[in-house]
Formats: sequence, C-alpha cells, structure tokens
Amino acid sequence: MKPRIASRPERRLTAIACLLCCTLLHACGSSSEPAAERGRQLFESKALSQSHLNDYTCGTCHDAQAGAGATKKTGAALAGATLRARFWGGQEPDLLGAINACRNYFMYDNVPLAATDEPARLLYAYLVSLEPGDASPSPFTIVTQIDALPRGDATHGESLFAAACLPCHGAMHDGVGRLGPRLPILPEDTIAAHAGYSPRVLRLVFTEKIRHGLFLGYGGVMPPFSREVLSDQDVSDLLEALGVLAE
Repeated sequence: MKPRIASRPERRLTAIACLLCCTLLHACGSSSEPAAERGRQLFESKALSQSHLNDYTCGTCHDAQAGAGATKKTGAALAGATLRARFWGGQEPDLLGAINACRNYFMYDNVPLAATDEPARLLYAYLVSLEPGDASPSPFTIVTQIDALPRGDATHGESLFAAACLPCHGAMHDGVGRLGPRLPILPEDTIAAHAGYSPRVLRLVFTEKIRHGLFLGYGGVMPPFSREVLSDQDVSDLLEALGVLAE
C-alpha cells in the first residue's frame, strides 16, 4: 500500500505537539534553567544562526509583546505566534518554516532546524510562555510596484529614521551604533554603491531597498518594510530626511 503523506497542517500540528511535549517534560537540555528562559536568551542573541556573518537576533525584527517599544520593526510581535495559522502574509503556513525562512534569508544559515532540535524546542518554549497574545495573522502587505514618491517632511523623516533605521544602521551619516560593518551607513554607503545613477533612479533604489529587501530578491540582508509598518508617506519622509531627492 502506498504510504499516506501528511498534509502541511498535519505536519505543523505534529511539530507543535512534539515541541509542546518537550516543553512540558522539561526535556530541552541539561541546563537547570527553565526552557522558556533559555529560549528567551536565544531570542535575544545571535546564536540562532551558526553563521559568523549573522548580525541579527529575533529581537532585531520582532518585539516579544505588541507595543513593547518605540521602534518600528519589520516583523510582527511574537506573543500569539504559536496560535497563528500563517506567517509572512500567508507565504508561510508553518511556524517553524517561518523561523527557518528568517534564518535562511537574514541570518545566513541555510541549514533548517528540525522540530526536535534543541534551539527549536527552546525557542518554542519561550513563544508558548508569551501566550495568549494576538493569535490572528498579522497584516503584511508588500508594495510590489516601486513608483516615484512625492517629496516628504524631513522632520518627521528624522523621527522615523530613529525608530525604523537607526537600530540596525546606526546614526545617520556616521553609522555610530550600527549592528555590524556589513550594514551600510546611510545614506552615504548606498549612494557610493550606486555611483553614476541619476538622482531619480537613486531615489527608486532607496525606495526598493526599504520596500523589498532580500526577501523579495533585492540584495543585502534587509527584511522588507510592509505598508502597515511604513506608509508611502512615511517612505517619502524618510527619503527627505536622508536627502535622497529626485531633483
């Protein structure tokens, strides 16, 4: 008889059951610390990736709880993630798959975690500890068509830069506080990397970097800012603050 192949929802439920069983039995390693606490430490460190090139933690792009800080992060708050049915705006129907997508695209680690791997078990234990949170899938609208945007408000753009860009890229013009040397100093490094581009095209380059990032195939390891996180007006204001003008 031909073996029955489990559906993706069934596989997800099996993975969750395995992880939850591990959590309940405290079978997540030999440390005396609770699994959820060790998972929190993993969430806040770069250790989820084995690549020495990785500059990110889970907390770089996600808050644990909604409204936890003043920053604007590309990813949704993770309280309630264990109860959601889909991720990445519906592109990933599986929590572990979404975690591995982040590790692959942004953390330079293309070896996926299995549900039985200790990092996956620990991280899941931490996410369970955040429940209930918001179980509804987070809106994640990608702006696929990159069009020219009108001039914006530089003052508002500076505050947006502090909330959305500074945590990774560091301070404008000198990069003080950036996560690592591979992250460009804005706007100078990006302008230098596109020498010879017209001001109009350079403005489109910056817009696409903000909107698409690596997840949509536009170089680097930057995740995309959805329309829910940054509106078109917000992007216009950021470009104004950066001095990336079409004329």
